[in-house]
Amino acid sequence: MTHPKNLFRIAARVALVLGGWTAIMLAMPFVGSARQVAVVGDRARALRAIAAAGGSVVEIRDGATLARSDKPGFAAALYRNGARLVIEGRIGAGCFSSSPPAR
Repeated sequence: MTHPKNLFRIAARVALVLGGWTAIMLAMPFVGSARQVAVVGDRARALRAIAAAGGSVVEIRDGATLARSDKPGFAAALYRNGARLVIEGRIGAGCFSSSPPAR
């Protein structure tokens, strides 16, 4: 049987890795410019924030809208214009399935 102390160490390491990954995903949109980002949440809200921040929509997925802008500070502008969560787009896109084509 695994000792409780070992289980705690394993859980702490898993939490550390997941916390680090989350921090990277949240920080990446603020690094550099012309980076694709994923605006997570309500589609209409995301589209309004992207338009107001001067970005362009790359792709719409279930739960996130992928966007891009060459303007410095795009991620901060998205938050100022109502985006609830902005994460790194290329990696974050894998977390959201593609929306089926409209009929």
